[in-house]
Amino acid sequence: MNFKPGDDREKDNLQNFKKVVRDMLKLLRTSLQVETVSMHWVNPHRDIFVLAGYSTMRKDVVYQDRVRRENHFLKNYNSIKSITRLEKNIHFKPRELEHYTSSPPINYIYLIPFVFNAETVAITTVESATKPELKVWDEQMVAAYQKVLTRMLQSYQEISELVEKQSEWVEYDHTIRDLTKAEDPLELAMMLVEKLQLFMGDGGGVVMLARGLDEWHSVLYSAGAKYPPPIGLAMEKGSIAAKALSDGEPFYSPHFNASPKRISTLEPLCNGASLAIPVMHRQRRQLLILAYSENPLLFSEAVKHKISNLCRVAGLKLEAMLPDLDVYENIFATGVSSYSRTLVSGILTQLTRHIRLQDPTMPTWIGMLTIGNINDLRTRYRLEELTSMQQQVMAKLRPQNFGIPGIIGAYSDYVYTFLLQSTDESALLAWTGSVKEAFRNPLPISEKDEIVLRINTGVVRLNGEMDTKTDTIIQNIKKAMNDAVKQQKFIVEV
Repeated sequence: MNFKPGDDREKDNLQNFKKVVRDMLKLLRTSLQVETVSMHWVNPHRDIFVLAGYSTMRKDVVYQDRVRRENHFLKNYNSIKSITRLEKNIHFKPRELEHYTSSPPINYIYLIPFVFNAETVAITTVESATKPELKVWDEQMVAAYQKVLTRMLQSYQEISELVEKQSEWVEYDHTIRDLTKAEDPLELAMMLVEKLQLFMGDGGGVVMLARGLDEWHSVLYSAGAKYPPPIGLAMEKGSIAAKALSDGEPFYSPHFNASPKRISTLEPLCNGASLAIPVMHRQRRQLLILAYSENPLLFSEAVKHKISNLCRVAGLKLEAMLPDLDVYENIFATGVSSYSRTLVSGILTQLTRHIRLQDPTMPTWIGMLTIGNINDLRTRYRLEELTSMQQQVMAKLRPQNFGIPGIIGAYSDYVYTFLLQSTDESALLAWTGSVKEAFRNPLPISEKDEIVLRINTGVVRLNGEMDTKTDTIIQNIKKAMNDAVKQQKFIVEV
């Protein structure tokens, strides 16, 4: 037995349905002994009539496939629920029958509605020159025709739903195979949020949280996410995300009064519902997926199962990728607690995609930091002391200390990237001012010694007008930081 793809079978089902409709019209015309019979679908959304088919014994009949309702001779009868008889010069003028290429010989038209689920979905027209009324036998034939149409449409819908469901599971299997082909954790994470976005539709989104800077933060969202929370939003206790992480199981929550607290009280308000799912690596919560939608009905049991299962598959793939990962290590964080360079690269890629798809977006600043006097420090202190120094630097730089969403990432030795994202236009200024103040005093580096750190930083603002290629952004940031080092300034903007 040969199986066709779902799309091909659905196309075949539709073609067969159309053929049966045309055969039914021919049978109706011959049984009623009339000149022409036609059927027109009623499309109220586009306000048109669409020709389903016709049968005629005349050579001067030509129908248009689609006609706007105001131009169609059925314009006043698009919602009838019972058989309606029309008579020439009383209910219609011959010139209105534009499907005749010559003078129409029609005196009577009978309109047979096709009512499905209490709506008039189609109208069959019976056109005759000599049939002033329908006899009992005619009415029986029309009633049989209406019943057959109803059963045909019901059968077609059932077949289409079966094909759609089968195609849906075929696509789901493809999604699972795609996840298992990912070659590194970042590719897996980015692929996961994009695959899950397909379930959320236009009114929702997918956000990924990961641990770094000694906290859980939102670090990645799908390119098509609608109104996502800012990057670097710290997870709070009592949130939906915290509940899922605490239990190690998916947690679903509908939102009431537009106050969901999905991640934090600082996030934008939303309606609908959210589903939080931890991604596990040997019982260690490594990632958290938060899928949300304005439509809570979207989260059927089947959809929740699919999303949770994909996250489970992603966890198994992580175990296969990182068999030696220690249970206390974080896959997207470094030994000094900053986020990894690979993750920051993925964040930039997703942000640029999001900017191209969604407008407007939150003000976003991306920059680099370096310790200006690091060469002097390297010659004076041991590696352990320098590592301790970096951990203290990360703790002081953390944007959440100052109420601003953001992350700090590694770039190279003693060079870090930072990203701030906030609805507050003054967020960058507030953060840089706070950082200056935080490093005004010396930093203890050993039991007997303190050092004064000179921080240099360059920053660009990411927006829809600028070149949003990741490599270009990095080059602009490096140039700004180098300028800051040369000019001995704390910050230089591009």
